[in-house]
Amino acid sequence: MPGVNSIMVRCIRSSHVLLSRYGSTSRRPSKHSAHPPITLVCLSDTHNTRPQLPPGDILLHAGDFSQSGSFHEIQAQLTWLSSQPHKYKVAVAGNHDLLLDPQFVDRFPERIFERDGTARADLDWGVVIYLCDSAVTLDFDSGRKLKIWGSPWTQQFGNWAFQYPPIRDVWTNKIPGDTDVFLTHGPPLDVLDHGGKGNWYLLREIRRARPKAVVFGHVHAGFGKQEKLLDAATVLYEDLSTGRGSSFSLVPLTWHVVVAKVTAWFLSSSALGRNQPTMFVNAAVVGGRKNSSMRPAQVVEL
Repeated sequence: MPGVNSIMVRCIRSSHVLLSRYGSTSRRPSKHSAHPPITLVCLSDTHNTRPQLPPGDILLHAGDFSQSGSFHEIQAQLTWLSSQPHKYKVAVAGNHDLLLDPQFVDRFPERIFERDGTARADLDWGVVIYLCDSAVTLDFDSGRKLKIWGSPWTQQFGNWAFQYPPIRDVWTNKIPGDTDVFLTHGPPLDVLDHGGKGNWYLLREIRRARPKAVVFGHVHAGFGKQEKLLDAATVLYEDLSTGRGSSFSLVPLTWHVVVAKVTAWFLSSSALGRNQPTMFVNAAVVGGRKNSSMRPAQVVEL
C-alpha cells in the first residue's frame, strides 16, 4: 500500500496536469489594443555604475544606487538618472542607500553622518520621483494612467538601511489594490530570489494585490524575468508543491480548477482576459564575484 507521501506526490502531479489544462483563464493582452503599450525600463542595484539604457516610457530604479550610501554616491546616481530621456523616472531606496533612511542615520552615526551641504535634505532629485511607502499616478498622451507604489524595505541581513526582522510581517495590506506596478527593493519568496532568499509575507501580499508588474533587485543572482499567474488555483498548487500547503488544499484546488473550466466554457475571451499574469522582474544590474559583471536593464511592456 503506497505511503501518505507517495499519495500526496501523485495528487500534486495530478493537480498540476489539471491546472495546466484548465486552471488558467488568463489571456494575453491583444496586440490590437486601442492604446499603445507603456514600456518600463527596469534597473536595480547599480551600485554607482551607469549602464547603457534602452528607450522607454518609464525608467524604474529599485534601489541600491550606491555602495556606501554616502551623499556624493547617491547624488551622482540621481543626477545620472534625472538626465535620461525617459518621460518619467521613478525610484525607491535600497539597503545600501544609508543616507536615505533617517532612522539608520540617527542610530549609526559611525556609518553615515549628515554634514552641512551633504545632508539628506540637500540631495537634488531633479525629475526623479522618489517613493517611500507611497504612490504616484502617471499620465500618458494616449490617455492611459499607471499607478506605481514603491517601498524600500527588505528583510534583515547584516546591518543596513530599511530593514526588518524576517519573522516580522510588515507587508499585510500595504499595497493599494489599484496598484499597476509595485516597485520595491527585495524579492518575494521563491520568485527570482536565488533559492529562497525572498520574503514570504511579501509574496502573500503581492498575491493579494495582484499588480501587473513587480520590479525589484537586492538578490543579484536572481536576475531575470518571470511571468506568474496569481489566481487562486495557481497559488494553491504552488503552496502544495513547495510544502507550504496541506493535503486539505487539494479540495479547494480541484474546486478552483473546475470553476475555471466552466468559466472557460461560458465566458467570452474578453471577460477571461481580466485575469492577467503578473510580470516579476529582478533588475539587479551588477552581479558575479565582487559585482564584477554588469547586466542590461530589463524591459517590460504593459
